[in-house]
Amino acid sequence: MEMKTKHRQHKQKVSAVQRQMTAFYKAKQQVRMYHGESNSTRVSDADRQKTVDVSSLTDILEVNSDERYVLVEPNVPLDALIQATIPFGLMPAVVSEFPGITIGGAVQGGAAESSSYAWGCLHEIALEYEVVLGNGAVVTASNKNHPDLYHGLACSYGSLGVLTLIKLQLVDAPKFVELAYVPVKSAAEASRVMTLVAKNKPLFIDAIMFGKEEGVVMIGNKANDLTLPLARFSQARDEWFYLHAQNVASKHSNYKERIPLQDYLFRYDRGAFWMGKHGYKLFHIPFNRFTRYWFSSFMKTRTLYRFLHGAHLSQQFIIQDLCLPKASVQEFVDYVDSRFGIEPLWLCPLKTDKEAWLAPNYLKSESVINVGLWGAFHGDYDAFIDTNREIENKVHSLGGRKVLYAHCYYEEANFWKVYDHERYLAIRKKYKADDSLKNIYDKVTVKKKYKASVIKGWMAILKDAGLQ
Repeated sequence: MEMKTKHRQHKQKVSAVQRQMTAFYKAKQQVRMYHGESNSTRVSDADRQKTVDVSSLTDILEVNSDERYVLVEPNVPLDALIQATIPFGLMPAVVSEFPGITIGGAVQGGAAESSSYAWGCLHEIALEYEVVLGNGAVVTASNKNHPDLYHGLACSYGSLGVLTLIKLQLVDAPKFVELAYVPVKSAAEASRVMTLVAKNKPLFIDAIMFGKEEGVVMIGNKANDLTLPLARFSQARDEWFYLHAQNVASKHSNYKERIPLQDYLFRYDRGAFWMGKHGYKLFHIPFNRFTRYWFSSFMKTRTLYRFLHGAHLSQQFIIQDLCLPKASVQEFVDYVDSRFGIEPLWLCPLKTDKEAWLAPNYLKSESVINVGLWGAFHGDYDAFIDTNREIENKVHSLGGRKVLYAHCYYEEANFWKVYDHERYLAIRKKYKADDSLKNIYDKVTVKKKYKASVIKGWMAILKDAGLQ
């Protein structure tokens, strides 16, 4: 009965979206979507009168354990989805690292994680989409039904249609992950180790380079040995994962431990990988085990994103994910080291996407590695733009693509050198998006300077906590 109720309520929500889109289409008014919270670093300044409100699409309609799929609305966050599927012994084959990332955001934004060496980005486990088109019509897109729309929607950032329901593939969920740590001395060695261990088909592979000559590859499998040391990363008393990994790699040549599944999946949540450390610098707070414990509740990604958006501080940081052919990774890491000195770097291998032509891993390479380049920027606004464009050009010259959730400063001609403009325009026209939905370049490109305000950042956090 509950499932029928949810399906009925879903139809009512979709009808509301249809009415909005039909009105905008008739008026030939291009609009954006209002989702609620966002894990993008771009600040939203959209006029709410010119947005389609999809913030109510927050339900899980069905978990089908027999056919191993879930029907989920796009604004369901990953931690809620995991909590719904685990009782069935199942989980999505790809789970991005931050619990507040929504399913729709992950599909539209090219989200990946440590299972992506085998599965690719999260959109590659989407079996079908329900979509409201630019003219208000509803279609179901899959590999067999409207395949051009199905492959085009991935990483299109809401510029081809409005996602209202996603059917995701599920796989077995272990209770514990056995994580092995293998120290490495270079990004090239990390790439070789990850390629080698991938042949054994583990559940998870990723790596961190703490410096140019110091790193660790981490390999996750189902934990069968319950005598292994137990590690957790979700509680205030637990160490941030990247610091734990660095400590383990400095002391052991081959170390294994077991981690509860949800602690593993969201191991980078506390501290947002390592970017939370900059918050301590901003407020002149010592960065040590005690202060990490004391301020733990402020260092989870949901709170950090609220502060980042409220304070408009994102133009003080380089926050980029860059997908590169494996053969180019060491050159790019050397470039980052000599040009910016930003460390650590995250390395995550991805399966090449051969269909979703807007995806960051749609490359002419049999193997792709995502490099997470996240660190502070020191310079004025013009230098910030120049630096971002320099990175964009460098990645393109190495045969790679950036993930467009982040700041994009491409000049328009350079943007369309990366993506197939004619193909994009054709699919927008076919599915009635050109008159009513903003195009992808306009949606992902930052075109103005943000005015930073730490006070407004704190106000955003207090407002969310109901203290205003």
